[in-house]
Amino acid sequence: MSHEPTDASSVATLSTSECWRLLETQRLGRLALIDAAGEPRIYPVNFASRDGVLYIRSADDAKLRFLRARPMVAFEVDGQDGDERWSVVLRGEAARVDMDAEIRTSRETHLRSMSPTPKPYVIRLHPRSVTGRRFPERGSDESEAPMRARIIVPTAAALPPAGRRPRPIPSFTPLNDD
Repeated sequence: MSHEPTDASSVATLSTSECWRLLETQRLGRLALIDAAGEPRIYPVNFASRDGVLYIRSADDAKLRFLRARPMVAFEVDGQDGDERWSVVLRGEAARVDMDAEIRTSRETHLRSMSPTPKPYVIRLHPRSVTGRRFPERGSDESEAPMRARIIVPTAAALPPAGRRPRPIPSFTPLNDD
């Protein structure tokens, strides 16, 4: 496998070809896009890839409306190989596929949606960047130890008497920069 360590924590950066190889082992990922109010949205989607393009099935729903207004998206898929975890992220432009030839090409990928909702439309994601990383899975004791050390459990003396509200935490109005 072609990956290079990026720092002492054994996180490795994956090559583009390794990212595509891992991506092709999966069928479920997450599509991140921006909605009409400018807020990020993430949708779990079934996908397939072919010739450096990602295909996603969709209904005529919010995803298609948001893509028409803001076609730049991100897509993430992750998985596990033995005791290693990996993540691949694609960023690029997405659009509904309208050409019959490309719709046929997407069908050749065996693209299927697991959703009970009919998904008659196909979305194409042309990635501008493909990045990935791999890292060993940490044991639960090791990964949770720092958090356990910071947990503060209040004593009975620190709690307000039953039926009384705790004192509010002081807060301040933000300064106006006018």
